[in-house]
Amino acid sequence: LTPAPNPFLVVDFYNQNRACLLQEKGLPAPGPYSTPLRTPLWNGSNHSIETQSSSSEEIVPSPPSPPPLPRIYKPCFVCQDKSSGYHYGVSACEGCKGFFRRSIQKNMVYTCHRDKNCIINKVTRNRCQYCRLQKCFEVGMSKESVRNDRNKKKKEAPKPECSESYTLTPEVGELIEKVRKAHQETFPALCQLGKYTTNNSSEQRVSLDIDLWDKFSELSTKCIIKTVEFAKQLPGFTTLTIADQITLLKAACLDILILRICTRYTPEQDTMTFSDGLTLNRTQMHNAGFGPLTDLVFAFANQLLPL
Repeated sequence: LTPAPNPFLVVDFYNQNRACLLQEKGLPAPGPYSTPLRTPLWNGSNHSIETQSSSSEEIVPSPPSPPPLPRIYKPCFVCQDKSSGYHYGVSACEGCKGFFRRSIQKNMVYTCHRDKNCIINKVTRNRCQYCRLQKCFEVGMSKESVRNDRNKKKKEAPKPECSESYTLTPEVGELIEKVRKAHQETFPALCQLGKYTTNNSSEQRVSLDIDLWDKFSELSTKCIIKTVEFAKQLPGFTTLTIADQITLLKAACLDILILRICTRYTPEQDTMTFSDGLTLNRTQMHNAGFGPLTDLVFAFANQLLPL
């Protein structure tokens, strides 16, 4: 079998729709050798988003910089456990940091039941709070640092949300209505679609993946055409030059496609529904062309649910 092409297939919607754009300006339609506009692609080899154009220039991605080395601190000065950083003036673990902060903020008074000289380490630190607090002072922990930290948090307390209502001006309301209408006319709601799924039995999985690719290619072409129609209905878009219109479409088309498909996410089944009703689960979306972007798209769709 021929391996499937790279995800986010190239769709030549410039040639398909440029004639419509040019007609808005009263210009002749493009010839057969017009420069195509292509959508961003996912390049699986270097995991980067690229935009293909007619330019002969190639952007060579720089090699990824190595991750920074984790910072290593001295062991906790109080109990010799692993330190999480410098707290209240000394290298300390999370346990001793929290113990010292609570002791100072609550003005705790502890009692030692021995000779006030208990050994404090990560095994015995919870046996005698008196000697543990004294050890904190001996190694240099500062009361003032705790108080300053507490005051700082008070100052950084979030302000209550503004309860003032905002009244839309007639001009803004009219603009919003035009955008809403353009969206509805070029993007049917989920409730208007007749959902259907594909059989994904294991013996047919390879052939179905290829069928999904073909179907995804067809749907992507239709979605891009609808995106162009949506843009042409936005106030002011057709007053731009053809070059500016093309630039905006190239830059925003993929984002609009992903945003639109995410609004058709069904969390109960963890599925996405396309414009013709085709409903795919996460695995099918991956095989249909989203590839490594699949989990990111589903995560973004989940974030949109409360809106």
